[in-house]
Amino acid sequence: MTVILSRHAMEKLTKELSKLNVTEGLVREIVDNPEETLYDTLTGRYVALKTGRNLAVVYERRGGDMFIITVIYSSRLEDMVQRRRKSGRWI
Repeated sequence: MTVILSRHAMEKLTKELSKLNVTEGLVREIVDNPEETLYDTLTGRYVALKTGRNLAVVYERRGGDMFIITVIYSSRLEDMVQRRRKSGRWI
């Protein structure tokens, strides 16, 4: 399975998340071995979580590949996950 990063995800890594030591390798690791994977009912995408690093990786499955849409860093990631679960958006 190939992991492909969107232009948006690459830009976010280089411009913002590199300051937090978030690398492309870490993103691939999160997708390959997440603490938890959720499904976004609004977009039809998957969300791989690494709560210990406050990171969520949003991706789509395209054939046998994983296409990374974006990477979300939030110091309040667990709160965001709980809100979206409660609303039924992430299951």
